[in-house]
Amino acid sequence: MKHPYSLVRGLSSTQIAIIVAIIVIVIVIGAIAGIMLTRKPTPTVITTTVTSTITTTPVTTTTTTTGPIVFYTWWATEGKIALNHLIPAFEKATGLQMQPYIVPGAGGTNAKYAILALIEAGKPPAAFQVHFGPEMISYVEAAPNGVNSFVNMTPYAIQWGLLKNAVYEVLQAGAFNGTLLSIPVNVHRGALLYVNVQLLREYNLPFPYNFSTLVYDTVQLAEHGIHPWMVPGGDGGWDQFNLWEDIFLSLAGPQLYNEMIYGTINLNNATVQKLINETNYWFLNFTSYDYPGWQSMTWTQGLTLLVQGKVAFQANGNWLTNYAYDFLNTTAYPPLPQYINNSSVTLIESPFPGTQNYYALVIDSIGIPVGPQEQQALQLAHFWSSYQGQEVWTKWKAVTYYKNATDWFNTPAQWYDYEQLINDSSHPQDFVYQLSDGGVFDDVFAQIDSGLLTLQEVGPAGLSAWNSTLYSAMHEEEQQWLEAAKLGLGYLGFPGHPFANYYPPWVMNPSMYGLKQSTSKQSNVGGITISMILIITGSLMIADTISRRYFERSIIFPFKK
Repeated sequence: MKHPYSLVRGLSSTQIAIIVAIIVIVIVIGAIAGIMLTRKPTPTVITTTVTSTITTTPVTTTTTTTGPIVFYTWWATEGKIALNHLIPAFEKATGLQMQPYIVPGAGGTNAKYAILALIEAGKPPAAFQVHFGPEMISYVEAAPNGVNSFVNMTPYAIQWGLLKNAVYEVLQAGAFNGTLLSIPVNVHRGALLYVNVQLLREYNLPFPYNFSTLVYDTVQLAEHGIHPWMVPGGDGGWDQFNLWEDIFLSLAGPQLYNEMIYGTINLNNATVQKLINETNYWFLNFTSYDYPGWQSMTWTQGLTLLVQGKVAFQANGNWLTNYAYDFLNTTAYPPLPQYINNSSVTLIESPFPGTQNYYALVIDSIGIPVGPQEQQALQLAHFWSSYQGQEVWTKWKAVTYYKNATDWFNTPAQWYDYEQLINDSSHPQDFVYQLSDGGVFDDVFAQIDSGLLTLQEVGPAGLSAWNSTLYSAMHEEEQQWLEAAKLGLGYLGFPGHPFANYYPPWVMNPSMYGLKQSTSKQSNVGGITISMILIITGSLMIADTISRRYFERSIIFPFKK
């Protein structure tokens, strides 16, 4: 039954509605005003649709520096080929010049520290390559002015249409409590196994869709005198990290994997210990079949041997697909029967066995320090992240994150990865951010790289030292996230919508970690539009506070070949 009268004596329903509307408007205006007064003013940027032409008119600013936009990067191989296509397109569209400064090293093993040194010295480049995920916080912590040393990219992502047109999980992976400190330029897929399928055909072996088949194929190839695996050591342990994390994802699943991102995984839990020990066992097993001379080889040399049929398996990400196309005249194909059974196909790119239902993101992005060239760098980021820029760039590098892309890619494997990215977006809990490519802080990355490289070199005798390194690294990872939380950047994702549907425990119970409620659940530096909506409508998932105790190392699987 409807009541035509007001519950407040003396006022009609219409009057009450008007008053409520006015109050809501005042609250919204007040909130926006308060935010704008506490935030560094940002210049107006022309909004474009996904198919628009990039503006060539620079945004005015009081202090600018002319000259090339120096961009620090580690793209020395397939990334360099892609840059050779992007740079002319950018310069033609904007009239600006871009100058890459390349510091080679797989996964940024060298470039990250060069960039950190420049940032610490207060002399950052105009723009730099950075992985999404915790890696960016490493630069924030090193910068003289912290988060204020970098351009807040959230309002630009909104104005450029990325929050509307990009796969949402991609943006979540680089947002810290709603704040984007860099702009994504592509999506790589990690947790992949590259397979020389001709070797499998030659010895009548099944394709390793599951883990047990991978083990079987490894043993059978070895018995035929073939070195089954290529796990290079010349990249400082990065390739070892790739293999270890892929095995762990296959055995443990995405929830525990994502807990490693925050260092909250309970290494004292008996089930977790068992999974870690199984991962260590299979890591040592597979690396015992490594190709002779692996210690000095890089991932590019390893892929060359694989294409030549000297090894069968290499675990890595789909940058190998681009490298094979650019430098080895070899096209990678997805793991579909029509390609596996095609005698003219050599290289298959497949999700690592047991991870087919998960998507390991590796996202390259652009960070822009506050400085005299930030407006020019913003134009670079705008072009690069636009639909127009993506067509040029991701044809040669990874895949795009736009939801309405067409198949402009060089290889069938890229299109397969793109289609799976779009399809998996309805299952956010099945996404992970690859640990070895931005998923942990830079110093933690270095610890794990070194620890796993040593473990392969030493063998089972090194398990105790490796387990100790892992515990130390996870503790350090958690501590650095807690420092980020004090800045209002304490988790990946947006308020109400964390990456992979997982909140670290300090978001749910900030007082236990000495944090204020506001710094844990609400960003202080960006993500304004999304945060205001999602804080009201979203609900936090319930998570138990994970205890921290020393990792017991008494359960170690015996090593057998």
